Amino acid sequence: MFNLAVQTTLQSNSKLFFMPFFYQQNINETEHLAIWAITEPVSFFESDFSETVAIANEERKLQYMAVRVLFKLMMPEIELADIVLADNGKPYLKGVPFHFSFAHCKGYAACAVSDVKPIGIDIEIIHPRIAKVAPKFLNEQEKQMIVSLNEEEQLRQMAFIWAAKEAMYKKFEQLGIDFAAHFKIASIAKEQRGEVAATIEHKGTKQNVLLAYHYGQDYVCVTCIG
Repeated sequence: MFNLAVQTTLQSNSKLFFMPFFYQQNINETEHLAIWAITEPVSFFESDFSETVAIANEERKLQYMAVRVLFKLMMPEIELADIVLADNGKPYLKGVPFHFSFAHCKGYAACAVSDVKPIGIDIEIIHPRIAKVAPKFLNEQEKQMIVSLNEEEQLRQMAFIWAAKEAMYKKFEQLGIDFAAHFKIASIAKEQRGEVAATIEHKGTKQNVLLAYHYGQDYVCVTCIG
């Protein structure tokens, strides 16, 4: 379904053609992701939206627009106006034959698409503030996995686990999730790019998933697949 080179060529008469992808990856034959480093102002995107985006915060508005225009570049057949939010805040398109997930943080927009099953993506800046919220998402096993690492590497791994669990949540789409208790990461993310196994255990069910990850200069991006 999805071929980034072909899709970009199809956009050659649009300003979208001039938007460089910061990172792109075909995870496998049916699951794909792209990341865009946002350097453009809000005005760059406004003509792509038929209605005014009522978000007062300029940075949040920029991220909101950028991730949707990125999605449009990946999937030219969709219409941005058709994207709606479910009760849990997840964006979706009625009646489309594929799944997708959005993520954004300061300076980046990320989008993942899948031909066959739900998918989740998250991107996090590697920043010391993650350590302050780590007790909310780390379980005891995960704490033991990182306790012997130096401070810099601990921060990288906490950012990975945080992004991983956000991506798992977006894929699983269930209410009442406790990130520490219900999402379990099997190992740390040692390489610059790779896959890590994880388990979702919730209300008596157990689901095994894979976490496809990569580290950028100042971020980690994780896609929950499988």
